[in-house]
Amino acid sequence: MRVSPWFGAIVAVAIASTAAAQEDPKAAFQAKYDSYRTAMAAKDSAAVNAILAPGFQMTDIQGNTHDASGIATLMERMPAAMSQNSKTTVLEATVSGDSAAIKQELAATMVRPGPDGNEMKMEMSVTSNDIWVKSGDTWLLKTSFQKDLVVKRDGEVFFKQSN
Repeated sequence: MRVSPWFGAIVAVAIASTAAAQEDPKAAFQAKYDSYRTAMAAKDSAAVNAILAPGFQMTDIQGNTHDASGIATLMERMPAAMSQNSKTTVLEATVSGDSAAIKQELAATMVRPGPDGNEMKMEMSVTSNDIWVKSGDTWLLKTSFQKDLVVKRDGEVFFKQSN
């Protein structure tokens, strides 16, 4: 049996199409974190809650846990300058069925008066391990565990803590 040369080309196109149709998990979750960060910056509780899974728990760098209402309280206290100059980056993403393990970093900067009255540049970086769960066709953030926090003042490490 002889196979047409077109058969190989058709198979190659089919494989390439299938690969392209499979979404890159880092890119997919980056979009979710971008939406979450936008909702937090806007202090939009409804949009934030739409991203959180029922029973959501966040463990902060000090080991304290916060549920969705605790996140709303933290969001209200967040300085406007910090929310305007922040970025979340997905560092790793592993999907297994209806669960996804994500390592992400939130980096934020702001300028504020220093102890001497002069402006100083503050930088903060928090690395977290998060678990997302799929509910129907929607991914929801179930847990977030802050692992590392680094705060810099004018480029020098001012505070560092790991959990």
